[in-house]
Amino acid sequence: MPARRSLRERLLTLFGDIKIYPFPMFLLYDPGSYNVRGEDAREAINRIRPGDIVLRGYRRYLDGYFIPGYFSHAGLYLGKVSDEDRQFVTIERGREMFKPGDQMVVHAMADGVFMEDLLTFCRCDHMAILRFPETIKRIPESEPLSIPLSAFTADEVSIFKYLEAGDEFNFEEAMPVIREVALRQLGREYDFKFDFRSFERLSCTEFVYYCTKSLSLLMSIKPVVKRVFFIRKSMIIPDAYLDAALSLIWCSDSTVDEIRDKIVKPPVTDGS
Repeated sequence: MPARRSLRERLLTLFGDIKIYPFPMFLLYDPGSYNVRGEDAREAINRIRPGDIVLRGYRRYLDGYFIPGYFSHAGLYLGKVSDEDRQFVTIERGREMFKPGDQMVVHAMADGVFMEDLLTFCRCDHMAILRFPETIKRIPESEPLSIPLSAFTADEVSIFKYLEAGDEFNFEEAMPVIREVALRQLGREYDFKFDFRSFERLSCTEFVYYCTKSLSLLMSIKPVVKRVFFIRKSMIIPDAYLDAALSLIWCSDSTVDEIRDKIVKPPVTDGS
């Protein structure tokens, strides 16, 4: 059973459902009314693939004023999850979080790491889908790893060493490993301290970072000092994935032009 939350943790949870209107100045507790519409969700369903990283954000919600960047949340899309996948769930609370479905996203929020349908995840004001390249290889300017290899599974170590040696492979070969790691985190408690030195608890970007750590030599993402909820912390913000070696495949019509301009356009064919 999860430990009783501190006052700070309860306040941070409440922040996620409070909207702020600068003029006239008032606050509104509002978990609904989103700018990502049904047609956006349908397009996201058609474009997304297992292994994609999904970012989302909100307008006027109070927590968005305290989390740096445009997007405030990140998750990992697994696609179809069946009862057979239950074997990977090792945390007791995770058995309650496990939910089979055709289009499932795993992510971390105030209640911990859980999974939900992609349509539910789409309840936001702006959203984007990021994709790993088909061919995985180390990028020359990759940053040093900030997670010790002792935290890796044997399969993750193999992938990391392969990249470290300069070898290449298809992302599809790494996806089963990433998927298993994600499912094993179900039920892990939320990291309200945003402590990227420990992964016993996971915030949303900690979760994505931890699940994809075997590919860190491709993405070259590491924690940097940011101010969040009035405190300077060494952390990864959701927007960091926009600057990684990933392709922006899709974003909602409600997303600002500066980000929409980064969408990777499909190759033009002559129709032959």
